[in-house]
Amino acid sequence: MSIYFVREEGIPLEQRRGLETIDRNLVFVLVQASVEQVAQAFSTLRQMNVWVRNAYECEIEIQNESTFVFQLRGHPWSLIYKLHRSSIRIYLTEEDARNLSESLSTSVIYYAGSDTCGTIEYHLYSNGILQEKLSFEEEFKCEFQSQLRQLEARNIEDAYTFTMNFIRDQDAYIPCVVEVEELLAGQYTTLRIEDLMLNEVERMDYIAQQ
Repeated sequence: MSIYFVREEGIPLEQRRGLETIDRNLVFVLVQASVEQVAQAFSTLRQMNVWVRNAYECEIEIQNESTFVFQLRGHPWSLIYKLHRSSIRIYLTEEDARNLSESLSTSVIYYAGSDTCGTIEYHLYSNGILQEKLSFEEEFKCEFQSQLRQLEARNIEDAYTFTMNFIRDQDAYIPCVVEVEELLAGQYTTLRIEDLMLNEVERMDYIAQQ
């Protein structure tokens, strides 16, 4: 697959926390639950009828709304990542995060960053209730609300550093995944992300709509 896992050298992947980069357009949902639980809940939420368990480095048939649900070894969060290069784009949303948090009674983070637009955003939910939210757009806005700490948006000096520290404080990691080629429905391929070793993946499932 023409998808790459980009990271700096030095720190082993299992020890990496925070944001890998702010220089890409990335959207992830992170869930404090097992891949099995997350894939089941997200399949139900999005009415997906294709679910390939333990699919990493296995051959799969690409379907509509291709989604990876995976956990990196040594990390407590499962991640949801949707392929962006498709004819029909239904993105991950903060509502997905809220619904998953409520249905699984756990903590969920919605993260979206765009170097193209100069934006960064996160939402933290616990049992479906918003705990903290930041929404930043360069030279335009910085909005912040929290049930966890007393802080006003005007006191946030650097939204990127602030978000990096927040993600790190949650013992979470936002990786950098780069797609360089479109994958079309009906295409057979081996589910592999270049430069992400099999022994670095606790589990990865593939879910989609047939």
